[in-house]
Amino acid sequence: PYARMELVRALNKKITGTGNYQTEDLYLLRSKYLSAINDLGKSSKTLPLLRGLAHLYAFYLNQPDSALALLDEALSYIHADQNLIAECKLEKADVLLFTGEMWECSLLYSQVEKAFKMEPMGQEAKFRNARLSFYKSEFEWAQAQLDVLKASTSKLIANDALYLSLLIIDNNPDSNTVPLSMFARAMMLEFQNLDSLAILSLDSINREYPAHPLSDDILMKKYQIAMKHQQFSKAAEILENLKASYGDDILGDDAAFRLAELNETRLGQPEKARELYQEVLTRYPGSLYCMEARKRFRKLRGDQLN
Repeated sequence: PYARMELVRALNKKITGTGNYQTEDLYLLRSKYLSAINDLGKSSKTLPLLRGLAHLYAFYLNQPDSALALLDEALSYIHADQNLIAECKLEKADVLLFTGEMWECSLLYSQVEKAFKMEPMGQEAKFRNARLSFYKSEFEWAQAQLDVLKASTSKLIANDALYLSLLIIDNNPDSNTVPLSMFARAMMLEFQNLDSLAILSLDSINREYPAHPLSDDILMKKYQIAMKHQQFSKAAEILENLKASYGDDILGDDAAFRLAELNETRLGQPEKARELYQEVLTRYPGSLYCMEARKRFRKLRGDQLN
């Protein structure tokens, strides 16, 4: 059973992990999940399959009701491994957030946080609850939770948690919270796959608050939405704008590296990619991307890598 589940998981990663898939690929993946579940049966041992199919239903096929039904069934196996149960609870909470059920979503996050208080699973749940508070424009509460996460151990904190913390600090919600609230709304709309509404919300910030400190974050969010829709040329154009206008700000190295990656893997421009990787190394020597940029630069230059 484990080998079969790993095969399906690998196919899932291959299809959804690249961002380069067609609708028929998603239906093929669904059929593989259903076939494996049919062959192996629904039980405490096949919870990863149920959770994986539920995620596919909610976030790729826009069938949250099917996802919730599967997850409720998964959670009925109360004697299953508690880590698997917790993962299913987090997944259910995410699907509830996807449908706008914020209260029940928060309760599930809190259950997992309480059950795994000093463990990575609990810290992940705490972060997702902080993110939920951010979406609801409860910035002080969100920041308090993120501060606790940062104080625990940095190795367990996702980049997203650090980014969210800096986002709140840098945009000083004590003075005027409206632009940050608009951005938080856009982030939640994007989480719910309501991307056209998210873009409208982002554009309204630029229109009502020109040259706001959020301007670089707005561009990065637009890049992420373009990538989700496999609009690679548009994504590259957004990154070029971000790098040109805000290259010396906190997202400068991020923009340069992602633009290099796009040129290397999506746009068929290895020479431009090599130049951009070199720019990451020379312009942003302290960047977290430097190690990967150096490796990719050497590969594109033709070096023999061990």
